Amino acid sequence: MLVMLSGGSGITPFISIIRELIYIAGSTSCKIPKVLLVAAFKRSADLAMLDLLLPLSEATYGISQLQLQIEAYVTRETEPLKDNQKFLKTLWLKPNALDKPVSAVLGQSNWLWLGAIITSSFIMFLLLIGILTRYYIYPVDHNTEMIYSYSERAAFSMLFLCVSIAITASAAFVRNKKQYFKEMVQIQNNGMTTQRTSTGPDSWLENADIELENLPFQTFNRATKIHYGERPDLRKIVMACEEPNVGVFVSGPRRMKQEIATICSSCEATNLHFESISFCW
Repeated sequence: MLVMLSGGSGITPFISIIRELIYIAGSTSCKIPKVLLVAAFKRSADLAMLDLLLPLSEATYGISQLQLQIEAYVTRETEPLKDNQKFLKTLWLKPNALDKPVSAVLGQSNWLWLGAIITSSFIMFLLLIGILTRYYIYPVDHNTEMIYSYSERAAFSMLFLCVSIAITASAAFVRNKKQYFKEMVQIQNNGMTTQRTSTGPDSWLENADIELENLPFQTFNRATKIHYGERPDLRKIVMACEEPNVGVFVSGPRRMKQEIATICSSCEATNLHFESISFCW
């Protein structure tokens, strides 16, 4: 069993530990110890830090495999505020096409498009230079027996080079812009279909994904108990652990560490293994 005792921001290192245990429990068959988290906060607004225990990924489903119990203490408030009565909740937001991140100008495969633009621009540049030389510069050189001006040749070369890059890049941009608008329309259509609800016997199929995603949060809420207007009785909590091997982690004020160290080193507890964690911002 693992007992984690924290005070205030001392819960931060335990967030990483519990997240790792949730991931291991959901992705492997390793035996995971029972976890008891005792967190003390000054105000109920600080309870929002408990939300960080659940990672925003598929690993959240491992919480149902982890024996986790959370005892949260709010020391300076005797009753929950109206705004904080449900500090753990899931917000389901309607998909919005405008929320889609702006993609690169050249699309998702931007390196391929960049190579295509360079190749196409070079080929178009050669064609334009060939046409200019064959039908304009060559007759001047041979009919007038004069060498065509090198400065004008360089000016034409720069002009055709810029025209070639502009034409090919514009064509690629227009093509990817059309593709982007098609994807936007599909996203809008998907957002509209998710709003439909059914009252028939098969209505549970439409809400199955939402219920499945909400399951980790329900499990997390059931494992959390909040105490208002009191401090945790550290001796009672630690001594109540009857498992043969109990790892006790402490991260918080120095006084809390000293008290837990005294309890674990006493002759009364032979199954406790103390570990102090120093944390600061």
